[in-house]
Amino acid sequence: MNFSIMLDKDKCKGCTNCMKRCPTQAIRLIDGKAFINSDKCIHCGECIKICPYSAYSPESIEWYEEMHYSSYKYKIAISSTPLYGQFPKGTDICKVQNAIVKLGFDYVYDASWAADMVAKAIKRKIDEEKNIRPFISTNCPAAVRLIKSRYPSLMEHLILLKEPMVVAAMIAREKAKKKYNLKDEEIGVFYISPCPAKLLAVTDPVGDYMPYVDWVIPLNTIYGELYRELLKEDNTICSYPSLNGLKWAVAGGQSESAGLTNYIAVNGMENIIQILDEIENGNLSNVDYVETMACVQGCVGGTFNVINPFIAESNINYIKSHVKDECLNEDLERFDEMYEEGALKFGLKAEETQNKFNMKEAIMNKDKIKEIHDMLPGLDCGSCGAPTCYAHAEDVHNGESTLYDCVVLRANGKI
Repeated sequence: MNFSIMLDKDKCKGCTNCMKRCPTQAIRLIDGKAFINSDKCIHCGECIKICPYSAYSPESIEWYEEMHYSSYKYKIAISSTPLYGQFPKGTDICKVQNAIVKLGFDYVYDASWAADMVAKAIKRKIDEEKNIRPFISTNCPAAVRLIKSRYPSLMEHLILLKEPMVVAAMIAREKAKKKYNLKDEEIGVFYISPCPAKLLAVTDPVGDYMPYVDWVIPLNTIYGELYRELLKEDNTICSYPSLNGLKWAVAGGQSESAGLTNYIAVNGMENIIQILDEIENGNLSNVDYVETMACVQGCVGGTFNVINPFIAESNINYIKSHVKDECLNEDLERFDEMYEEGALKFGLKAEETQNKFNMKEAIMNKDKIKEIHDMLPGLDCGSCGAPTCYAHAEDVHNGESTLYDCVVLRANGKI
C-alpha cells in the first residue's frame, strides 16, 4: 500500500493532538514521538490539519518524474469538482483548464461530468433497490475506509458505485485510446486531488475495480504554477463543467445533484462517526441515503486545497449562479448504456465480503478487552502512548503493549 501522509519526527513534540484527533486511533506515541499504524490509517488528513508543529505533511509526490510522467505518449489531467473554487470569483474556467495544459498535459477532463453521471446512478439505484436502507455514499475514500475499519457490519450499506474520479478517468482513457489509437500503457491519467485519501483509492481501492488513474497530484504542490499560468492571456482550450456535477464539491451536493429528498449529508469525521453509530444501532432505516464527507464542508475542505473552505464554497456557488448551464456533454448520453453494462458499479473484494468477522469471537474479544479496561484508571490521559484507556486495553489484548505502560497505575503502585 502506498502511504501518502508523512511524519517528520524531528518536528514532532509528542503533544498528543494528532493521537487524540485520529478517528481510527491509528496513531500512538512511542518514545515521545508519534507513530502511524499504516494498517489503520484511512488517509483522512486530520493529523495534518491538527498538528501545531507541521510535523505531518502529504508525501512529496514527484508527479513529473520519468517513471510517472514523461514516459507517457498522452497525458490526461482530471480536474476535481472543488478545483475552480480555489481561484477568485470571476476567474475564467477556460483559463484554469488552459493553465493545467500548460503544465504539460495533453487533455483535461472535468470530473464534474462524471459526478453528474454518478448522481444519476445513485438516484436509479436507490429507486430500484429497496432492500437496503440507508445506502451510504462511496465518494469519500476516507469515509469508506472508516466503515471498513470501524464498522464492518455496515459494508453492505455502501452503494457500491464508482466515485467520479474513477469514472472520469475511465471515460477519458477510453476517449484517448479511440481517438489516437493508443494502448493503455501509453496513456497517463493524473488526478488533481483535494485530499490524501484519493491516493489510497488509486493504490488500494475498496472494491474489485481498476481505478484507471495512474497517480494523484496534490493541488497545493502545483497551485503556484497554475496561478502563474492563469494570469497569461493565451487560451487554447475551453470546456465548461457540469453545473449539476459541480455541486459535489460541497457537502450535500451529491444528494442534491441526484435529486434526492430523503437523505442526510454529514461532513467532518466526528459527525460521521455519530451518524454511523446511529445506522449501526438501526435508527436510520427510514432514510434513503447518507452522504459522508470526511472534510468539513465537503471536498472544498480537503487538506490539499489552498483556499479556506467557506470561501471556496462561496466561489463554487458563484460559478453555479453566473455560468450559463448550456453546455452539453456526449458522455451523459451514454448513461443508460454504461449503467446497464455495470460500468459504473463495483463489487467488494473477496476478503471484504468473507471477513465480515465472527460475531462470537468478536464478543469474546470485546469481553476480554473490557476486563483489561476495567483495570485501567479511565482518565484517557494519553500518557501510555495510546489515545484512550480503551485503546490501551486493545493494545494490551493484542500484545502490542502492557499494563505496565500505564503511568497512573505505576504511580499508584497497582502494578
